[in-house]
Amino acid sequence: MPKALSHPWVTFASLSLLFFWVSAGTFSSLGVVLPAMVRELDWNWKQAGMGYTILGLACGLTSFLPAVLIRRIGVRGTILGGSIFLAGGFAVLAVANSVWAYLAGTLIVGMAFALTSTVPGTHVLTGLFSRRSTVLGAYFTIGALGGVAGPLIYVIVQDLTHGWRAYWVVFALVAAVLGLFAIATTPGKQEHEPEAEIPPEQVGPVEMIEGLRDWTVRHALRTPQYYVVVGAYTMYLLINTTAHGFAVEHLAERGVSLRASAAMLSIEALIGAGVSVIGGVIGEKTSPKTLLLIAMIGVTIGMAALAQAHGYLLMAVYAVGVGVGFGLSFVASTMLLFNYYGKRPNLELYSIMCLISTSAAIGPAVGGWARDTLGSFAEMFMLCAVAAFAMLVASIFLSPPVHVDAPVADAIPEPRP
Repeated sequence: MPKALSHPWVTFASLSLLFFWVSAGTFSSLGVVLPAMVRELDWNWKQAGMGYTILGLACGLTSFLPAVLIRRIGVRGTILGGSIFLAGGFAVLAVANSVWAYLAGTLIVGMAFALTSTVPGTHVLTGLFSRRSTVLGAYFTIGALGGVAGPLIYVIVQDLTHGWRAYWVVFALVAAVLGLFAIATTPGKQEHEPEAEIPPEQVGPVEMIEGLRDWTVRHALRTPQYYVVVGAYTMYLLINTTAHGFAVEHLAERGVSLRASAAMLSIEALIGAGVSVIGGVIGEKTSPKTLLLIAMIGVTIGMAALAQAHGYLLMAVYAVGVGVGFGLSFVASTMLLFNYYGKRPNLELYSIMCLISTSAAIGPAVGGWARDTLGSFAEMFMLCAVAAFAMLVASIFLSPPVHVDAPVADAIPEPRP
């Protein structure tokens, strides 16, 4: 491919746009579309919640697949497969007339999310840029802006077409275009090499010593710190999917309009986007543990507010609290893994974290059951607040693991381009 297309910032732009679009069409907006789908196709909320669960399960259970594929067929091949799945999954949702078609669509889109978003994105960007925290903050910010756009795009398309199917058609077409752009601009390994006239980057003694301290995957998985970080990441995903799946219907049952509920979700995502930028910059100077604690505090307060919300005040508390949690949790978790265990096992450790976080998919299924059984989503949202508080307490006692020299047998092969 032309070298101009593989400039690091062009690569950043293409991967970020793809992350933006998959974020806009999945967890952030599915809950806004669901009420119309439920009414037109005569589903119950347990069935609707299962779609969110399948989406989360597919995303989580296939989260280790990108790491395997990247090391076997390269990043571009992985993104190609993910883009095909993404466009295809949105197309299935557009023509769905049964619960099974709906579940199949969410399954395909969930797999595509894993193959096109954070695992390949963070792997490529941490290799291209030296100021990793700042770049990751910007990357997650653009992804968060997808969460802002998704509900608003649905409101616009619904106003124009008076239906929900056109929304999924738009997402299928744009996903195909952005996937091709990302494939064309993601560089191969040979394109990472410096130009002949540019002197190679010098590695200082501190960086060299830190490189020797990198952990292996096997040894990192034996440390309790890894599971505290994974637990915090999982807790946020559980709360995010549960809240986004049912917040619109929860508020509608309390007299809040669709536009106001969708705007609340967009404001939450916008706050998260802004905080991601701030968190990424602050992360260069501040401990990611501090960012993680702030994130858990925000999520705890925000979910408690949503459980009791009847009007704009508590809706605003939810948007700010969970938005701050969104903005900080991904950057904090990613940088904690990188700081604690080094670059060498980071791809696998990040992917395993995504795999374990699949357990968060139980939230929407239980939430749908709670609505059908108890007649309200409030109890489920309050349980989420309690769980976030428990994770906050565990994170307070988090400290760096003690490194143990690992055997050479655990070496990880270099990824292919």
